[in-house]
Amino acid sequence: MTTTNPREEPDPYRPALVTLSEGVHERVDELRDGLDSERRVLEWLQEITIRTLGRLDLRVYDDITRQFRGQQGVLLASFLCPDARRGNMVKLDHDAAERVREHFVASYVVPAHRDAFRRLRSDAIEYAEGADDGDAHDPKRQRFIAMRPELNELEEWQERALDSLLEGFDERGDLLDWGHDLLLATHGELDQDWITRVYREDSAVDVLTGESVADQRARLLFAAYHVLPRYRAGVRVLCGRAKETPSVGQGADTEPPDW
Repeated sequence: MTTTNPREEPDPYRPALVTLSEGVHERVDELRDGLDSERRVLEWLQEITIRTLGRLDLRVYDDITRQFRGQQGVLLASFLCPDARRGNMVKLDHDAAERVREHFVASYVVPAHRDAFRRLRSDAIEYAEGADDGDAHDPKRQRFIAMRPELNELEEWQERALDSLLEGFDERGDLLDWGHDLLLATHGELDQDWITRVYREDSAVDVLTGESVADQRARLLFAAYHVLPRYRAGVRVLCGRAKETPSVGQGADTEPPDW
């Protein structure tokens, strides 16, 4: 769901801010159209978390977690396309679901985007000339989140760890390898014995290695409750140290902002 404006966008002199905002805008458009699976909801939350530099309200993660307990919740069902809804939520009114999605964007994503923008702006390099299509700092040519390679690296670890968790593990020992990935995915924002406790807890191991539909759903709940809030914490720690780098060519570094 997009809007059009006949005016051309101005040439960006601080393309990192444009790149940040475009990344948020793309995820907002996807959400407003409806997501195609419960798994995609968690992937989407990971993506919007890093693109708002960890500024989403913690209540979002609590609310999403509750949606995976028992029957599919209204918020979760509203995030989804009609074909992905289950149980009583199959009959959820289309207009009501659309209003829930818009309310979520207005209440949580917009404020988080604003906070991320304000925290990035003092560190966003201003280029002497606006970017043309061939320029290294053209926002359309950037492959790094907010032109910060460190954030892309973090996201790759986050995607890897989340995918492994949701797919499930073959045996208990695999959790130790996953713990290595998760440490990088959270930028170290794990309790010292967190992986050890998961490894030792038989009920957790049963869920993480199980193959039933119930186990798969329990892993969604595990990710929402245990993993995504720690992703948020890791992004917040890292983003103050990430420096701007165009995807092509050379870019000057600046001192990290005092966050």
